[in-house]
Amino acid sequence: YGWVIVATVALASFTQSAGTFPVLGVLLGPITDEFGWSHTVFIGATTVGTIAGGVVAIFIGPLLDRFGGRWILVASMAILGGTFVLLAFVQSLWQFYVLQIFGRIMTMGIIGLTLQVIIPKWFVVKRGRAVALAGLGIMAGNTVTPLYVQLFVDISNWRVAAAVAGSVIWAVSLIPCAVFLRRQPEDMGLLPDGRQPHAADSLDTPDGGVADAAEQSGEISYGVRQVLRLPSFYLLATAFTLAFMVGPGLILHMIPYFTDRGLEAGQAVWIVAMWSASGSLGSLMFGLLTERFGARLVLAADFFLMALCIFWLLFIQSLPVGLVWGFFLGLTMGGMMVLYQVIFADYYGRNSLGAIRGVIWPVQMGSNSMGPLSVALVFDSTDSYIPIFAVFGVLTLAAALCVFLARPPQPVGSAPEAVQETSPSTVVASSAVDGDG
Repeated sequence: YGWVIVATVALASFTQSAGTFPVLGVLLGPITDEFGWSHTVFIGATTVGTIAGGVVAIFIGPLLDRFGGRWILVASMAILGGTFVLLAFVQSLWQFYVLQIFGRIMTMGIIGLTLQVIIPKWFVVKRGRAVALAGLGIMAGNTVTPLYVQLFVDISNWRVAAAVAGSVIWAVSLIPCAVFLRRQPEDMGLLPDGRQPHAADSLDTPDGGVADAAEQSGEISYGVRQVLRLPSFYLLATAFTLAFMVGPGLILHMIPYFTDRGLEAGQAVWIVAMWSASGSLGSLMFGLLTERFGARLVLAADFFLMALCIFWLLFIQSLPVGLVWGFFLGLTMGGMMVLYQVIFADYYGRNSLGAIRGVIWPVQMGSNSMGPLSVALVFDSTDSYIPIFAVFGVLTLAAALCVFLARPPQPVGSAPEAVQETSPSTVVASSAVDGDG
């Protein structure tokens, strides 16, 4: 049933893409042109909404651990679709800000966190590939959604495009999330990765499920208070805080950057589409590499390659080179989104994953909001994207170093000499094999 969960999350991720920066980047130009707003004014709304979403996530994380993401997703998807439909009728700045703030709270504060917590609870050994396959949804959304939104902008206007995007969210996501999502395999009498409970070890729970998989497989399980005492947690939090600043800042301004370099808006959209399409390949590739080599080394290498791509961006002035660049950047960013979900679950276990992620989500959402805003401020003051993008390259190198230094914690209760440089999912797989033998 875990693969049903993967498919459902992929569909939800596809429609969530309407609220992310690739689509907002398409709408930025037409909306600011119609109302005469600056880029900073436009991004101010997303900034406030993203920060507010980070605060909301503190309370959403524990709820996900306790109740699951089923009805949380249904409600937030319904609201997100409504914000896009109502955006078509905006006539003033305050209306735009209200809708964008609510939309970003749903997109980043609730939906983003929920979608990243669900699958790691259903998989341990196959966690990398499961997260990668579900990630195809957001990659497909980032490829297709900007294209059809740009199409409706071209043939009609941005208002029609926004209404269509909201309608797609309602049509594609609501029913699958309501029907198929479940909190974790134990609630259905199952174990992660589709394993069968051992008859001698299986303990029935009051609700008809089975005892927690961690008890049967030796999987690690840290609580929030334990994690807050681990150096690896702060190194990983720093790395992803930097990445959350760089990625959104780069993506939202990608189309304006390329048009500023002499490309047409339609050509720039194709570069975004190439970036997103190759992200699907990157998700699968890095997901499988993680299962073999462990998340830490693969993620550090991924950040290093991403930094090289950002420095390369500074010299692009033609569509063919831009398409090649978009392909390689997509590989690295697709890998990062998979590894982001895997490494916290591998390091700290499944049981408190929502609460652990919720602790750092406000900081990362603040960083997410500051990335696009910093680009807008630098561009409005210097009329150039080059200085801030160069800084982004340096920050990504710093993220690679933080991940490299974040060695995996030892399993709870184990001796220090038992720590190994390997993915906890690999350890669990070996334990399961030994037990079956």
